[in-house]
Amino acid sequence: MTDTASPLAAAQHDLSRAYAGGAPGVLVSGLVWLIAGAVWQLYGTMTAFAALFVGGMAIHPLAVLIERTAFRAPKASIGKPLETLAIEATIPLFVGVLIAWVLLVRAPDLAIPVFAAIVGARYFLFRTLYGEIAYWALGGAFIAIAGVALFGILLPVNLGFVIGMVELIAAAPILRRWQARR
Repeated sequence: MTDTASPLAAAQHDLSRAYAGGAPGVLVSGLVWLIAGAVWQLYGTMTAFAALFVGGMAIHPLAVLIERTAFRAPKASIGKPLETLAIEATIPLFVGVLIAWVLLVRAPDLAIPVFAAIVGARYFLFRTLYGEIAYWALGGAFIAIAGVALFGILLPVNLGFVIGMVELIAAAPILRRWQARR
């Protein structure tokens, strides 16, 4: 980063450096969605939602473990205000969990697609957190896939598998772009 970088760009660079551009979180999230897809296939929507909930709680700690061990990423220093924004952005995510939980009882077929759309909407914020435009594409993909499922259009496999694969595919270019900017 040069001395002429804006404070936002400097904070984004710092946060991106500390969290490997967010790629490990996308990778872990993709694995959680794949596991939920398998659970959905074997045991149904309710159990798949439980897998998403429990797995979702593990995303951040597992991603940080990968960032610190595999990539030797340092802790954020000047990116701290953006970390606060990331934490605050979990509130709408919790609201999404609540909405999806209610839908599990009232309209089970809508619960996981609605939750996928909410997670996708949250990914748009990651563009601001990391300065990485790929998060707009990832969020858009989530919302488009969730929209297809919400309208009852059959996917070739269940939504958990589709979303999980999208995240695994997206993690690679996000990681490469982070490594190039390092």
